This record gives sequence, C-alpha cells and structure tokens, in this order.
Amino acid sequence: MSALSIGFDTIIVGALALPWVLLVLHLFFSENESSVQALVDWVNKQSQPAVAGVLLFAVTYSLGSAVSRIAQDFFDDDDLHVQLAGYLFQVGVTETSIRTNVYCQTLQRGVVAEKPNEPSTAKRERFRQNDSNCEFTAKWIVAKTHNWIDDQQSLATDLFHLQEAAVLLKGTDATERLRQFHDQIMVLRGATFDGFIAFSLLLFWWSCGLHSRLRWTVPLLYLLLGAVALLNHLRDRGGDPPYMEFTLLTLAAAGCYILWQRKPKHENATTSNPPHAMIEVRIPYLVLAIFLTVAGFLGWWATQVLYDQQVIYSYRALSESPSK
Repeated sequence: MSALSIGFDTIIVGALALPWVLLVLHLFFSENESSVQALVDWVNKQSQPAVAGVLLFAVTYSLGSAVSRIAQDFFDDDDLHVQLAGYLFQVGVTETSIRTNVYCQTLQRGVVAEKPNEPSTAKRERFRQNDSNCEFTAKWIVAKTHNWIDDQQSLATDLFHLQEAAVLLKGTDATERLRQFHDQIMVLRGATFDGFIAFSLLLFWWSCGLHSRLRWTVPLLYLLLGAVALLNHLRDRGGDPPYMEFTLLTLAAAGCYILWQRKPKHENATTSNPPHAMIEVRIPYLVLAIFLTVAGFLGWWATQVLYDQQVIYSYRALSESPSK
C-alpha cells in the first residue's frame, strides 16, 4: 500500500488511459489481438498475483507518468492562436490564463498581500502596473497583440511560483488541502486528456462509415490545428517540447490511416484485398466519450481555480501572521 500511495494519482491516470490503448490495439493491430489475449491468459495461468500486480503497476505508472506530463503541457499551451484583422483568436482556458485571471480578481479585491523586502514584492508591483491588461485575461478573442497578454501571464506565473513555494515550505500538515487540490488537478487533467484521445479515435472510427469524402475533414481538422500550433511554437518558443503539437499531428496521422484502411463497403468492393470487417461505432458511444471529456475538463477548470485561490489566500494568511 505504501508503494501505491506514492503515485496513486499517476496510477489512476494510467488506468484511465487503458481504454484508448485498447482502441489503438484494435484499430492498428487487430490481427494481433489474439496474441495479446493469449499473453493475458498465460499470465493468469501462472497463479502469481504478486508478479501480475507488479507488472500492472509498472504499466499503469509508466503510462500515467507519460500521459500526466503531456496533459500538463496540453492544457497549458498557448501556441494554438491566430491573428486576423487586428484580433487575436486563442484558447482562452489554459492553466496560465486561469491563474492570471484569478490574480486579477484577487487584485481587485485587495487580496494580494503586500510585504516589503521580499523577492515577490517587485513582481506584485509590476503586476499592479499592468492592471489594465487584466481585461484581456481568459478571453478567446482579443483586440490587441498577444505580447501584452504574455507579459501579464508571465508575471502571474512567476508570482504564483514564489507564493506557492513559500506556502509549501510550511510542511505537509499545513498544506494537506493544497496537496488534495493538486492531486485532483492531476487526475482530472489526465482523465480529460485520456477522454480526448479516446473520443478522437472513436470519431475517426465512426467517420469510416460515411460514404463521402467529407469523412476526411475530421483528420484534416486535427492536421490544421497541429500545423498552426507547431508554426507558432517554432516561432515563439522553440525550446520547449511540442507536446500538444505532437499529439494533434499524431492523431491526424492516425485518423488518415484509419480512414484509408477501413474504407466503406462500396469502396472495398473495388479492391482485391479488402480490409477486415469494420464494426460500426454507434453515436451514443461518441456522445458518452465527449460527455466524460467535457465533464473532466470542467472539473479540472474549477479545481484549478480553487487551487490558485487557496495558494493566494494561504500566502496572505502567512504574510499577516505574527512572526515568532
């Protein structure tokens, strides 16, 4: 149990990723599904639950670690934006934009603490001087260049990290509630990412049944979004790993492969070696996948706001507490 408690949230994220991993096996390696089943049966016949548990722990923890890291960047990547006709069209809900908006709200209520001779004092003062830019935080369409927003978000991120570190240095007992919020953020963010991957694969699979070239618009949309994000990434911050861009472009390639291999019946009749039989994906499965994804996203959004507020208010309480 002690081993499980070390990375319990990571294990949950890895376990939630197993459904779309099985989808990948079915869509891309369907001829080898029997081999996977045979391997599972062989493990069960060994009557070694401890060994099976260790293997399952290793798989879920490794998968959860990778998914959690990609999901963290995926939900805090501002590369997906386009400037047209003097307006900036961007994703208004990212981890940084949420945090900046929380700081702007607490700044208006006078919650951001003031304490002289601290490293964060200068950053708080700069944040206040840019208070007029708070109207552009967490917006999807902005009538200004994104450099103003980047400066405000950078200040909020630096200020938050200073205050978070000051609060966490008080020990685990004093930050138990913060740790719970942080674990919830990690699980909900990973679950949302897992749901997005599963929904995308199901959407590609469902598109195979369309008897029209319109089915190719789905992977092309992923390709367009990935190309725009990659172009902005290379232009603005080429030093960071392009996790979101890699995910979108990989999904686009996967969608093209699925649509090419699983053609409609009237197209398969013209080929000498038609692909294996295609199982129909029903609309309720798509609705369920997108519902769970949106529910996880809204849960992450709300928890991220609560976590940021908790850090700010905790730091305010520490600043106002009498020194011993």
